[in-house]
Amino acid sequence: MRLVLIVEAQADAVSAGRLADRVLIACGPDWVTADAIEDLRRWTGLETDTPFTAWRDLKEQARSHSVRVHGRNRGPDHTAARRALAVVVIVARGAPIDALILIRDLDNQPERRRGLEEARKEMAPKLGFPVVIGTANPEREAWLLNGFVPRSERENRGLEQATNRLGFDPTRQPHRLRGDTRRSDQEAGRDIKKVLAELVATDPEREQACLRDTPLEVLIDRGRETGLSAFLREVHTQLLPLFDPAPSKPCNALAG
Repeated sequence: MRLVLIVEAQADAVSAGRLADRVLIACGPDWVTADAIEDLRRWTGLETDTPFTAWRDLKEQARSHSVRVHGRNRGPDHTAARRALAVVVIVARGAPIDALILIRDLDNQPERRRGLEEARKEMAPKLGFPVVIGTANPEREAWLLNGFVPRSERENRGLEQATNRLGFDPTRQPHRLRGDTRRSDQEAGRDIKKVLAELVATDPEREQACLRDTPLEVLIDRGRETGLSAFLREVHTQLLPLFDPAPSKPCNALAG
């Protein structure tokens, strides 16, 4: 099964793929297991030999496929999403696609999500596959913070210090941090990348453990304002039917 990723960068592709796999394993039929998942799905970009496609490359993709997007622009990312979907429709004719996953940072612009959803709705008649939308508010780091659970006394102290300095728990309210460059010196202490680095010591493995090991129930509970809960539920409603068209029971892991 070919699942195509359009993301900001490689780290987003790794995070989105890992989260989607976890939902499929936790909520899917018994034969979708951690050992079997690699043989059941393949994450690619628009080219079958790439692991993902970056948003920044879509204009060139559109030019190479002679795609022109016309019509009214309905806000940030609406045109970009329509362009992406139009290119994917053409690519799918030569290399079939089972599903498309769009991952985007909101960068403190919630209207970006509406643009993506509007484009998906408009293009639906031309699509022969489901489209999953994941929007991180304000950035991917918010999802990592949602999944941060201290593993040591040092990490406990780090979280306590960050919470005291910020005035709120950054693992439960990371949407209150800043994810763009339009911030004053006073707001610099709320830079989401800096806060995450304080907690995980810029260790990539520790970062990914936040999404790999933290129970889905915790991610669902904490991720209501960051877009993480919505993404996990879209995976459940849009991707899972490809593996299990008629699930016999609800998924308790996503019931929060």
